[in-house]
Amino acid sequence: MLKVISTPGHTPDSIVLLDERNGLLFTGDTFYLGPIYLYRPETDLDAYAASIRKLAALSSQLQLLLPAHNVPVAEPSYLPRVLNAIQQVRHGQAKSVSTDGKREYEFEGFSFLMTR
Repeated sequence: MLKVISTPGHTPDSIVLLDERNGLLFTGDTFYLGPIYLYRPETDLDAYAASIRKLAALSSQLQLLLPAHNVPVAEPSYLPRVLNAIQQVRHGQAKSVSTDGKREYEFEGFSFLMTR
């Protein structure tokens, strides 16, 4: 059985699916390796940070992350790292590079592509 968890931020209607019995988290667009798109008009960075905080709290119960894009599997240990990274960006503690009119904040294994 899959549990649906609301994870707004990337878009208002984002969800992840949790298979508690097998420790699998289908992360959809909330997390994936590579550049995570957080620049769309419907993106809410406060909601995204809250959603990542919620998922990071689950990381010790998980065996695998199953993202919707790029690499099909990732380690749950990425979730606390993503939380730390988005907090760094939000507090102006991360450096970015300009990419196609966007700002890309790069971290090990993933990045945030944003308008700021």
